[in-house]
Amino acid sequence: MRDLMFGEFATHQVLPLDASAATRFVAPRPSLASGRTKFEYSGGTVADIPEGNMPSLLNKSYTITAQIDVPASGGDGMIYNEGGRFFGYGLYLLKGRPVFLYNNQGIKRTRWEGPPLTAGKHTLEFDFKYDGLGAGTLAYNNVSGVGRGGTGTLKVDGATVSTQRVDFTVPLTKPLDTVVNIGTAAGTPVDDNDYSIPFKFAGRIDKLTITLEPPKLTPDDVKKLQEAQARQAADR
Repeated sequence: MRDLMFGEFATHQVLPLDASAATRFVAPRPSLASGRTKFEYSGGTVADIPEGNMPSLLNKSYTITAQIDVPASGGDGMIYNEGGRFFGYGLYLLKGRPVFLYNNQGIKRTRWEGPPLTAGKHTLEFDFKYDGLGAGTLAYNNVSGVGRGGTGTLKVDGATVSTQRVDFTVPLTKPLDTVVNIGTAAGTPVDDNDYSIPFKFAGRIDKLTITLEPPKLTPDDVKKLQEAQARQAADR
């Protein structure tokens, strides 16, 4: 039966679709973001971008850089956002002040905030340094590399305006309806006290750059993980 089945596959030049659910839940496929570590965007407002086609910030260091033009009115609104009330983060201006907010599943919200911006061009940068070894530990049946904390730094025109520590982050999965927005927000706010949907940015986004730095396991890391996996197997 197996030979007959693969014979039919060869005849029609097809293979069955991968029916696995768990791996697709963790990392949606197909994905335009797979394997990339730098993403650049420019232009107008874009809403409801599927999460699988945008950079994932889980379990890694990253930098979000936004080159913006702030109008005299203060330019309030969302610059870059993923998710909302039950998980998400956003880089936005609130009453002219730059804010980066990380909402960890509604359990804890961590906030970075700077002074009001003057009218004109500014560069906002949020840099996050992740503490853990990353998702690579999962290959050794070890979850120690995921969901760890890190330190975030918000900068305005190269000057640090806020540094905060996050004790833990979302490890593997996000709400199924998570989407990404540029220049606006959708769904629910990351903080209901700050804004209401759609919170469209009143200024101009000249360029948005997201750079990912996934952790890389060293030979020593691999050795320790293999040893831990062997001990775990021996204890069963």
